[in-house]
Amino acid sequence: MRRREFVRIAGIGLVGSAAGHNLPALAQPGKGFTEWGWPQPYEPVSAASIKWLQGKGWWPIRFGSQPGFTSMPVAVPKGFFKARGLEFEALPFLSGPAINEAAVAGKIQGGLEGNFPFTSLMANDMPVRCLAILNPNALHATLVPPESPLKSIADLKGMSPTPAFGIVTGSSAEFYFNVALQVHGMAPGKDVILKNLRPPDMLIMPRGLTGVVQWSPWVWDHLYFRKNAKQIDSIYAYNFYMGNYWVRQEIIENAPDVVQAVVDAFVEGILYSRYDPRDAARITHEDVMHKSLAPELSERLVVRWNNLYKPTWCYVFKDFWATENARVAAWLNETGRLQKVITAETYKKFFESRFLDKTFAKLGWKIPERPPWIPANWPGKVGQVPYPPYYNEDTLKEPQTFPEKGELVKPWRFGGKTYEA
Repeated sequence: MRRREFVRIAGIGLVGSAAGHNLPALAQPGKGFTEWGWPQPYEPVSAASIKWLQGKGWWPIRFGSQPGFTSMPVAVPKGFFKARGLEFEALPFLSGPAINEAAVAGKIQGGLEGNFPFTSLMANDMPVRCLAILNPNALHATLVPPESPLKSIADLKGMSPTPAFGIVTGSSAEFYFNVALQVHGMAPGKDVILKNLRPPDMLIMPRGLTGVVQWSPWVWDHLYFRKNAKQIDSIYAYNFYMGNYWVRQEIIENAPDVVQAVVDAFVEGILYSRYDPRDAARITHEDVMHKSLAPELSERLVVRWNNLYKPTWCYVFKDFWATENARVAAWLNETGRLQKVITAETYKKFFESRFLDKTFAKLGWKIPERPPWIPANWPGKVGQVPYPPYYNEDTLKEPQTFPEKGELVKPWRFGGKTYEA
């Protein structure tokens, strides 16, 4: 995850659906929607916007991508970007920091990355804006060998010798683990020793360690395929995790229809993955960044990260995410990893929801009042941990139903069925 090199995708039509590599077929008169719920016809970007991007040397438009996030690995080969007149390239990287380096060097105009690297972009005054949320509440977990007597993170307190855990320092996993230790009256370096290791190196559960702290898909690899670990704690009580789908602000100001197109294509990728998860998993597994994963892990990415929540999971709930991420930024500042203080108000300035507002309007979806993982009358308050239970991978056994009553503002057709507002 620390490597800086990247491998460019050799062609946008690298993989495709069962129907082939061509553009999505436009709906016939009277149908109005694709089978996976996108309204027809597609809205092409303007010649003026293309000319402006060409003048900047940003055509084709390039986004940095990385393993683990859903939709993009499906939307590109399915032709959802090209159907809107975009020449679009997804450049694969191994980590968010590497994507940031490419952004600073001017090699990409947008990207997909976690909250830590996006906060670094903000701190360095990069002219970027977050357009949508990527795979919220991705599973992070504390893992120990199956034969370990430990049953919860609280059992670490007072252990002798001092327990040692493998972890990626500077990652969202480290933030989660630090908060979990604090909640249970412990601190790293005093009650627990942290060893900086790469996720693939932790997969073997190295000898000499009490356990490891990983995030999925690595957690799934441990639990379901290697079966060399058991989970004694997870991120959910301590941190709401998010990824960021961002673009350069200049494009918003000078070619807003292009930004609308990249948001629409992203949401269409979410919908297709919900419509045909088996094909979406196949396409994802063929993606250059996911080939090294077991096919079953690609299936879990689609089923658990893309399809578990209502498809409105991608919405930019500004107050919610700004409050939560301010905790992350404060910790980065306190530990000396971020020199500039980033507040909740700063985060709000970097979140741009108007394009998703328009996307939802096209679909006929009502903008939800709260994220789909927060139950009605939830007793918790964002920023105050530990959080009471909410909907997540550990508590949801099947995908949330969508749409339900009150979630549409006009009829929407999906999977051959029309849903009325």
